[in-house]
Amino acid sequence: AHDRGVRLRFVGDARHQESNYGGYAEMDQLNIPMLVGNLYSIMHNKFFVFDSRYVLTGTGNITSTGFRKNDNNWVLMDSPQVATEFTAEFEQMFGGKFGYAKEVIDNGNVYQLGDTQVEVYFSPQEDTVGQLVQAVRDATQSVHFFIFAFTKDEVGAALIEKHLEFEQYNRCCDPNFDGELSADEDQLCALQVTCDDVFVRREVRGVLDRSQLHGNGPYHEAYRLLMWQVPMRLDGNDNSYLPGDYQAGGGRQHSKTMVIDGATAHASVLTGSFNWSSSATVSNDETLLVLRGERMAGRYEEFFERLWVRGKTPGNDFIGRDVEIGDIVFNEVHWDGWNGELDPSQGDDPVNNDEFIELLNTTDHPVDLSLWQITTADDFVVGFFPGTIIGPYERFLVLDHNLIPYDDLNPQDGGTAFLEPDFVMNMANDARFLRLNLRNLALRLELRDPAGNVIDVAGDGGPPFFGGRSGSGDAMVNRSMERRHVPCGDDGCYPFLPGDSAEAWQACQLAEGGDNVAEAFRSRVIATPGQTNSGGELIPEEDPSFRSPQAADE
Repeated sequence: AHDRGVRLRFVGDARHQESNYGGYAEMDQLNIPMLVGNLYSIMHNKFFVFDSRYVLTGTGNITSTGFRKNDNNWVLMDSPQVATEFTAEFEQMFGGKFGYAKEVIDNGNVYQLGDTQVEVYFSPQEDTVGQLVQAVRDATQSVHFFIFAFTKDEVGAALIEKHLEFEQYNRCCDPNFDGELSADEDQLCALQVTCDDVFVRREVRGVLDRSQLHGNGPYHEAYRLLMWQVPMRLDGNDNSYLPGDYQAGGGRQHSKTMVIDGATAHASVLTGSFNWSSSATVSNDETLLVLRGERMAGRYEEFFERLWVRGKTPGNDFIGRDVEIGDIVFNEVHWDGWNGELDPSQGDDPVNNDEFIELLNTTDHPVDLSLWQITTADDFVVGFFPGTIIGPYERFLVLDHNLIPYDDLNPQDGGTAFLEPDFVMNMANDARFLRLNLRNLALRLELRDPAGNVIDVAGDGGPPFFGGRSGSGDAMVNRSMERRHVPCGDDGCYPFLPGDSAEAWQACQLAEGGDNVAEAFRSRVIATPGQTNSGGELIPEEDPSFRSPQAADE
């Protein structure tokens, strides 16, 4: 186009230009007018405006993987009015305004193109995430989403709320429902649910990108949705440069798209560059389109269903074995974060969050913990990203060190109470991300597999059974709560009482902390992270009479 004499101008991302990416370098060599920006975030828009008439925008980057290997979708619009909207966004950035320096330019935002109504929003100066949340709340039949980065709490909460609303409708109205409704549910159905004349199941479903699940770790909203049993699949796009490695150059589910009520006359689609993340909301330059119309939504529904059919169900795929209740148990919980040090963020308050949860594999085979969650009754605490494995009879130590800044060469070590973790919460020490912060007055933890099955529990929702601080002054110590291993009899046993009973637990009985308690803290932090509990442990390696509860019943 440049060689043909077409007037070409370009806005890009500062860091990509700094890295001398091919397209940037070529335009620079041709002296094409170019401005890059948003150095500390991302100029993440992907749009073209042609001849003040056509707009091409979508979810894909302008890369070989974006076009050839990743799942993306694009919209081509023939509308001088829409072109004016996008040109105004371009001109702000070409004039040097990026991120929150941009202004809201009211060109109408809403345009009719044939049978489709188009709404245009730009982030961060317009409320893009509000459009997503409101669309979910307004859904009456279905919400189907396929998403790349997903860490925005508000969107996750809206999807969970809508899923619970839809599931209640299905339970109340499905004439073939094979379960029993309690008296309270019967009353709720009568008072709050109005059934349609013809029952059509209502649903929330989603397809997730695997690389983002791994990269975002426990901060991905998928873990909250899995806790509430929202049906989701991992993308089945294995189109990477290295077969079998879903992070090796392509093969991503890169769309950022939601289809609302796709099979109805009031269907809509939300798509564009806008990932469901804090960065996209508050600092990146982003585009969000809302496309209202049955025909357009139908095309996106077809795309979603192809992704869904190709997708992979979250589960114990790596090991290929079913997991039973009691296969993995809570073995030790240090729920009181005090380690005797002053917390600089709290002045003279000697409280911090050196806390841990220790799991134990009671089986003779490894178990894949990918997408498992540790939850409370109403939210998740820890989510294990893909590739998390616990070996046979092994302990698995989840730590949180609240005060130590991240260091690539020495992550979460030095000046902390506990050593040798298997999984560290919030390594980056970023205030936006989750901490353990276990509840000192109301403790109940649930270990759930990706299907939402509760594999084990710790606590009954009241004060922790054992552990915490005792003594005063220099004599104050802080003990963990350890699982008791019940001796086996001649007929074999399952050596764990239910985790919601006090009889299943005890305070750590040692005089000082174990080897994985840092030496500086052993005199006051009494716990055995990653080691045999103080009361001893009975596992099959040590006790041949060990049998699972199922085997004991038989």
